[in-house]
Amino acid sequence: MSVGRHRAAARLPLAVLLLATACVTPQPKPQALPASGPEAPPLPIPSVTVAPPAPSSPSGVLYRVGLKSDLLEFSYGSAGTVWVVASGDRAELVQGPIVLRPSGVPAGAPAAFDVQAGAFSQEEPARRLADRLAAAYGTAPAVAFSADRGVYRVLFGPFSARADADAFVAKLKGGGQDGFVVPGAPPVPAAPAAGAPRIAIASASAAPIEWPSPVDVFPPAPDVRVSVDGVAYRGSVRVVVNPRGLVNVVNRVDLEEYLYGVVPAEMGPKRFDAIEALKAQAVAARTYAMAHRGQFDAEGYDLCPGPKCQAYGGAALEDPLSTAAVDGTRGLVLAWQGQFADALFVSTCGGVTENVENVFSGGPVPYLVSVPCGELPTVDVAGAAVPRDGAEPRSALAWRGYALRRSLPKKTAAPRAASLQAAQRLAGVPVRGAPPAKLTPSAVYPSLIEDFGLSEAKALHLTPSDERYYAERPSAVRGLADPARSAYEFLVRFRFAGDLLPPSDRELTEEEYGGLLLSVAMRLLGATEGSGKFVSREGSNLWVKAPDGRQGLPVDPDVPFARRAGSSYWPAGTLTLRPGDRLRWLRSGPRLLALWVEMEADGPEAERDSAWTEWVRRVPARELARRMAGRVAGTEVREVTVTRRTPSGRAVEMRVRTDQAEAIFKRFELRQAVEMPEMLFTVSKVEGADGQAEFVFMGRGWGHGVGMCQNGAFGMALAGETYDRILRHYYTGIDIVPSAGVTAPARPSER
Repeated sequence: MSVGRHRAAARLPLAVLLLATACVTPQPKPQALPASGPEAPPLPIPSVTVAPPAPSSPSGVLYRVGLKSDLLEFSYGSAGTVWVVASGDRAELVQGPIVLRPSGVPAGAPAAFDVQAGAFSQEEPARRLADRLAAAYGTAPAVAFSADRGVYRVLFGPFSARADADAFVAKLKGGGQDGFVVPGAPPVPAAPAAGAPRIAIASASAAPIEWPSPVDVFPPAPDVRVSVDGVAYRGSVRVVVNPRGLVNVVNRVDLEEYLYGVVPAEMGPKRFDAIEALKAQAVAARTYAMAHRGQFDAEGYDLCPGPKCQAYGGAALEDPLSTAAVDGTRGLVLAWQGQFADALFVSTCGGVTENVENVFSGGPVPYLVSVPCGELPTVDVAGAAVPRDGAEPRSALAWRGYALRRSLPKKTAAPRAASLQAAQRLAGVPVRGAPPAKLTPSAVYPSLIEDFGLSEAKALHLTPSDERYYAERPSAVRGLADPARSAYEFLVRFRFAGDLLPPSDRELTEEEYGGLLLSVAMRLLGATEGSGKFVSREGSNLWVKAPDGRQGLPVDPDVPFARRAGSSYWPAGTLTLRPGDRLRWLRSGPRLLALWVEMEADGPEAERDSAWTEWVRRVPARELARRMAGRVAGTEVREVTVTRRTPSGRAVEMRVRTDQAEAIFKRFELRQAVEMPEMLFTVSKVEGADGQAEFVFMGRGWGHGVGMCQNGAFGMALAGETYDRILRHYYTGIDIVPSAGVTAPARPSER
C-alpha cells in the first residue's frame, strides 16, 4: 500500500473511512513455503487516499501535549491495524506498523552518545550552566527540554564513539562538574534542506515517502482511541521534527477533552471525591492551559504531560466524576484585567500559600498572594452527659463496656445482669443465665460460653493443635484451668475481642466485663463497628464519608461520645467536629450505641487530609553534594544556612558551603537544589551512625506553595464550600468568566 504517492485513486471523504477500512484490513493468509525457500514478500495492499480529517474540537481549541522527545524514529500501530495518516491537505489509510523518522536519517542509522551535564526543572539554571560550561570547554552544549521527563537537559554531543563520550565525562569531572553518558542517544541528523522539515513515513507493505512535518495519525473511527506506550488518548498522535532534527510525539486533542485527562491526574476522584473541589481544579487547569498555551511552541507543542506543567493521563485515566466537573464548568476560566490568570496550584501548602515573587522570578502578581489554607469550620454535637466519676480515660475494652452500660436505663437495680441481658438481645440469643458472682477470669470466660450458647461451637472449632499452640503462651493462660482455659483459648482463637482481652491473671473490672459482653455480641454480628470521615451535620444526622459511601448517623443526647488519643478513650459530653475528622461508631441496626473521634496530629487546616502535612528527610553530606551537582562544585556539603525566610516561614535564600566552593540559592532553585518536597523547612546538621555528617530537614507541604492548594480545596469542599468560593479564596480578587474574549498574558513564569 502506498502511503504518499497520489495515483488515480479517488480522494475519499472521511465519511466513507470505515467502509474503506473494511476493504483494506482483511488479508489473505500467505501460502506456506518450504523451510528452505525464500521469505514470502509483503502482499500488495491497494492505496486508499482520503480527505484530510477535520479534527474534532467542540471547544474550538485544539491543544498539543508533548508526550515523547528526541526520538530517532517513532513506530505506531500493530500489524494489520489501519490508521489515517495526514499532513497538510494530504491523507491516506495506512496499515501498521507505521514508522516515522526525520528525513535524511536512514533506517538502521548507528546510535551515537550524548553527555548529560545537568538536568533542571526550569530553563534559567540550565542556561546558566550551559553558558558556564561553554566558556570553560570552548564548545556550547545544547539545552533541550524533554517532554516525558519534564526537565531541561544540558547535553554535549553527539559523540560517535562511546570512548569519546567517556573521555569527555572524565574531562568534566576533572573540572569539578558531574556528567554521565546517555547510551543510545540518537545522532543529530544532517540539517534538512531549505524549507519545512520533512518526515519519512513507511509501513511494512508500502514504499516510504516523505511528507512535511508535522504528520498526524488519526483513528479510523470516532470510538477508537490512539495510543502511545500503551496509554490511550483522545484526538490524534502528531509527529513533529524538533529544532534538533529529531522527532517529538504529541497528542493533539480538544481542550475540554484534554481536561478530562488532567483533572483526575491532578486530583484523583477516588480520593478527592468532592465535586466542588474537582470543579475548582477543572477551572484552574483550563486557565493554566490557556495562559501557558505555546510555552513549548519551538518543540511543536503547548505543554508537557507531567508535574512540570500539569499532569495529564489521557483517556485511560478518565473518571465520570472528574469528567462531570469539567463539563459542569465548561469554558470557564480565571481572568485578571481581561487576561488569563497564571492559575498555579499545589498539592499541599503547609497551612499557608506563598507570594509568587518569593518563589519564582518576576514581580508580584495581585491574585497570587499568601493566604491561609483556611481553618475548617467546627460543629458542636451534644451526646450523653459524662458522670462525675466517668471522665477518666479508658482502654478500648473498658470503653465498650462503658458504652454498653450507658445504653441501659438510667436507674438499673442490677447493672451487671442488665448488661448481660442487653448484650444477649443485641446478639439475638435467648436472654438466660446470670453473670458470674466474681469477675475472675476463671468465672468470666466459661460464663460467656454458656450465656451466649457457644458450647457446641467451642467443642467443634477448638482443635488439639489450637490447644497446643496457646499452651505455648504461658503468660496468657497462667493460672487458668479447664474449663476457663479452653474458654479463653476459644475466645482468642475466634477473636471475640480482637486484641482487647485483658490479662488472664487478674480480676476484670465491671466495664471490662461489659466490654467482653458487647464484643461477643459484635462477633456474633449483632452489633457492628463502622468508620468514616465527618462531612456535615443536618438536623439530628451526622453525615460521614464511609468506605461504602456517604451515610447518616442518627445522633441523640443519649449516645455516649469519646475522644480517642492513642489507646485511650476519653468520654465527652460534647464533640467539636471539623470536616474530615475521623469518626468511629458502634451501632445495632439503625440505633447508634457509641461514637468517638480519632484525635490525630492532622491540625485544623483544610489540607489536613494530605499525606504531606509534615515530613522529615535525613540526607548524608555527600549525597547532598551529589544532588547539587551542576549548581555548586564539591564532593561533600559542610554547611547549609537559611539566610532569608518569608512571613510564611519558607526558606527563599540559602547559603551552601562544600569542601570546594560556596553558593547562594534563591527562590525555587533552592528547593530543586536540595530536592525537598517544599521550601517550608528547617535544616540542622547531625552526625550519622558512621560518624559522617548528615543534614536533617523537617518540613511541611508538597510543591511550590503558590496558588490553589488541592488538599485545601478538598477540605473546603467537604465543609460545604462551592468551587467559585474555593477559587476566590486562593486567587485573591480573581474573576471567573467564559474564556471567549479573554486574552493571553505575556509569558507567565515557569513553575
